[in-house]
Formats: sequence, C-alpha cells, structure tokens
Amino acid sequence: MNTPATRPRDVKSDGNRVATSATIGGGNGSGSNYSRFVVLMKIGLPVTAAAIVALVIAWPQLMQKPKGFRLGVSKITVHDTGGQQIVNPRFSSTDTNQRPFNLTADTAYQHKDDPNLVDLAFPKADLTGKAGSWMAISAKTGLFNRQSEMLDLKGAISLFHDSGYELKTTIAQINLAAGTAKGDVPISGHGPGGTVKGSGFRILERGKTMIFTGKSKMVLYPTSKQLNLRRSK
Repeated sequence: MNTPATRPRDVKSDGNRVATSATIGGGNGSGSNYSRFVVLMKIGLPVTAAAIVALVIAWPQLMQKPKGFRLGVSKITVHDTGGQQIVNPRFSSTDTNQRPFNLTADTAYQHKDDPNLVDLAFPKADLTGKAGSWMAISAKTGLFNRQSEMLDLKGAISLFHDSGYELKTTIAQINLAAGTAKGDVPISGHGPGGTVKGSGFRILERGKTMIFTGKSKMVLYPTSKQLNLRRSK
C-alpha cells in the first residue's frame, strides 16, 4: 500500500518545473544586461559630447604658434595741435541780415595757441538765402576762425545749390557771415543750366551769383533756370 510519504515522484512534472525555472532565470539575466547598457549610455554619451566640445575649444591653442610677432601699419593719426578735441561739433549764427548759417563736422580740434582757430575734419556748411534758397558746402578738412567766421577748406570740396547746380574744387574760402565764397584753383560743375569749367570762382549773395575767373568754358542749355552765371573779364 502506497502512502503519501512513499508516493513516487512525478518525473515529468519535475522536468517541467526545472525547465520553467531555467527559462525564467534566463529572462532576468537579459533584462539586467539591457538596464546596465542604458545606464552606461546615459553617462557615456554626455561625457563623450563634453570631450568633443573641449577638444574643439582647445584645438587652436594646441596648434603651433608662429614665432615672434608682426608689425602692422596703424590707421590711427595723432593730432599735433595740442588743443581740445570735440566730436560732432556744431556752430550756428546769423549774418548782418539775420539770415542763418550752420557749420558741422565729424571732429574739431581747438588750437592751443589761438582758441579762435578750430581744425575741422569733414566739415559741412549750409547758408540760407532769400526766399528760402540755400547753398551747402562740404570738404575733407577745414580751418574755422570763430572770430571772423571765415572757413578755409581743402580737399575734395563740393558746393551744392538748391537750384540743382554742383561744383567741384580743391581749395576754397567761405565767408559765412557775408555768404560769399571764393577759390583760385580749377573748378568744374554742372546743373540744369549747363556745364562750366574755370581757373577760379567767386560766389556772391549766398549763391545767387557765380563768377568763374581765369580761363573758363561754359556750355549753357536753352532751358536753363534763372541763375546768374558769369565769366569774369
């Protein structure tokens, strides 16, 4: 008689249990490896990216530097007047007939020995005439006497009149208070009334009258505006 204590073991059932245990155990090992891989990637990828960035930043420092040094030409100029520098100066006044004129520049240097003399870089002057007409003058450099209100211009001088005339010369003297200008070097210009060349010029009445001196040539158009252009005799 078989009793529960001496009952034969079911070999087939035990085999199934062994196989099942082995399968479950194998699944847990694969999941653990995958988790470790994910953790390593989370740490490894930022470290690798940081190393690449550091290498890119440090690479220029690692390159071989040239021995010695080079000397270049500086574009900075030193003004020798010894006076005070003014940035974007503006001078405004009126003539004897209470007509306004303005003078501006990029920079101005006051002379140390004579405070009335001011060197100007890229000066621009405009004078207003009767009935609202105006004349504008610009140059590369200028010397302004604040007491006499005389402006001496040099280098690439342009004179514009609101009637459409434009004149080019290299040396000119402007009397801002009187509204006159003159020059004794070649001048050329053009406008709606024609073209002109001369050995010198005179401008009177704030641009109302223009006189060209010396050897000059004028070509006038039939439909010219009423601006007094004359050749001096």
